[in-house]
Amino acid sequence: MTPGGQAQIGNVDLVKQLNSAAVYRLIDQHGPISRIQIAEQSQLAPASVTKITRQLIERGLIKEVDQQASTGGRRAISIVTETRNFHAIGVRLGRHDTTLTLYDLSSKVVSEEHYPLPERTQETLEHALLNTIAVFIDSCQRKIRELIAISVSLPGLVDPESGVIRYMPHIQVENWGLVEALEKRFHVTCFVGHDIRSLALAEHYFGASQDCEDSILVRVHRGTGAGIISNGRIFIGRNGSVGAGLG
Repeated sequence: MTPGGQAQIGNVDLVKQLNSAAVYRLIDQHGPISRIQIAEQSQLAPASVTKITRQLIERGLIKEVDQQASTGGRRAISIVTETRNFHAIGVRLGRHDTTLTLYDLSSKVVSEEHYPLPERTQETLEHALLNTIAVFIDSCQRKIRELIAISVSLPGLVDPESGVIRYMPHIQVENWGLVEALEKRFHVTCFVGHDIRSLALAEHYFGASQDCEDSILVRVHRGTGAGIISNGRIFIGRNGSVGAGLG
């Protein structure tokens, strides 16, 4: 196959993923919602919506519920997200400890634990952190149906695209590839992000600024940090430092 043909296939796959994500987002935000309403709001063809929703149902991400009242013709079946089948772990890494939280897809807290983490080198911290996450997962085995992601937020200079930590204020790190280490150990999709920017994103998606395209979250704790949302996206400078620390 020619490089052009491969690129075309890649573009088609990307469009399918984006369309599926758009449909799921509409169901998550506006459910119960019918397929015809999804087609109208997403501007996708009804046949495409039917195919996407069938795939999401087969994956266990959405489900059909009661039929909607109709003014005439066939009654429309409503769809909502299925949040109980999948779980994610959020890890908040501090200077001396860590907090691990198990969430379902509705962001409901299923379990939460705090652990001391006094290690002071990159190598010992990585070893202790991965072992702590393993202990937490083991303690939640009866609650986890399918673990789909692990996310770590921490203070410092973080490259969320590569999953590499460039700097932390309390220990010396050198291009710490934390995401690679996490995915190698736990075999799920993993993310790493700056703690204040992560808070700004949480407020944007779920909190006080969710109706704002541009916002700034400022946190005062052992210094002052900020997370900047611009045009609905987190703002990150070239070195990952913009908004991370103030004054």
